[in-house]
Amino acid sequence: MTSFVWVSGPVQQALVSRLASVPASGPVRIVASLDEVARGARPSDVVFVDHTTIDSLAKSALVSPVVAISEERVPSAIGWFLQYPGVSHVISASMLEQRLVEQHLAHVYATLAAERPRLLDWLEAGVEGRRIRLTHASRRIARLERMSEYIADHGASARTVERLRDVAEELLTNAFYDAPVAAGVLPKPVPRTFDIALPEDCACDLAYGCSDDIAIVHVRDPFGSLTRRRLLDVLSRCAATGMSVQVDETMGGAGLGMWRIFTQATFVAVSVQKQRHTEILVGINKRGGGARKPFAFHLFFNETPKRRRWFLAKDDTSTSSPRLDKSVTLKTESE
Repeated sequence: MTSFVWVSGPVQQALVSRLASVPASGPVRIVASLDEVARGARPSDVVFVDHTTIDSLAKSALVSPVVAISEERVPSAIGWFLQYPGVSHVISASMLEQRLVEQHLAHVYATLAAERPRLLDWLEAGVEGRRIRLTHASRRIARLERMSEYIADHGASARTVERLRDVAEELLTNAFYDAPVAAGVLPKPVPRTFDIALPEDCACDLAYGCSDDIAIVHVRDPFGSLTRRRLLDVLSRCAATGMSVQVDETMGGAGLGMWRIFTQATFVAVSVQKQRHTEILVGINKRGGGARKPFAFHLFFNETPKRRRWFLAKDDTSTSSPRLDKSVTLKTESE
C-alpha cells in the first residue's frame, strides 16, 4: 500500500507527519498533479486530497479510496460526498491536531484492507467498555440508562454523556424500526410503542466504552438495508434546509437524528454489507474538542455479500408491558 498525498501547505506537513506514525500507510508519496496519482495509484493505495485539489476528481476515474482533508464546516464536508462520488472519507484539518488521529488513521487503513471489515475492531485498542446483544426493542431504554452511568463514571462530561445517549438511542431506534422497513421485512413503519423482537442469532449488537479522550458507541443491525444514497440524501437535505425538513413517512423520520449524529460527533464510521448488516461507530470527545471542532466521516459500503432472507413470524397482540401496544417477531433463514 502507498499513500498519495495531494494536498497543500501546512495541511500537507501535518498529514505527512501523522502518516509517518501509521505503519499501515506504507510509503508516503507527495504528488503535484492528478496525472501523477492516476499513473501510480492502485486499488489498494489511498489518495489524500484537500480543497485545492478535490475539484480535479470530478474528471478522474481513480480506483483508489480517496480521503478528503477539509478546512470547512460539517455541512460543506458532507456535501463533498455527494459532489464527488469517489470520496468516501472526509477528515477535518483540525482532526490532524488530535492525539487520537494516528490510531484513528490506522483503523481506517485496516478497514480498507480487510476482506470482511469490522468496525467493532476499532474499540479493541485502549478502549474500556461493554458489549451487549439486544433481541427486543423494548429493552433498549434500560440499557441506555446503564450506558449513560458507565460513560459518566469513566470521566466523560455531562454534555458528552447526553450526546452519546442521544446517538445510541437514534442508532438503536433505526436498527429496530427503520432498518426492517428499508429491508422489506416490515411492509410499513410501525409505531415506536411496538416491541420488535429479533432472533438470538441475529440480535442487534450494542457496544460502548471510553478511551482517554473519546467516548464511543457502536451499533450493528442484521439487515444491511442502509444505502449510501439514502444516508447522503437525508444529510444533504438537512444541511441545505437548516433542518427545516418534512418528515419522510416511508421511514418514520426526516433524517434529523442522523444529522445530529454527524454534527455532534468527533468521528462517524459507517460500514454496510448489503442485506447482511449495517455497522455504525460514533466517537465523541469526552471533554470537548477545542476551538475548532474536529471531525472525521468514513463510509464503507459493500454490495456483494450473500443475502439474508427475513420473514414475519408472528404478530402478537399480547405483551407483558403496559407501555407497549403490540409485539412483532422477525425470523430469518439463509438462502
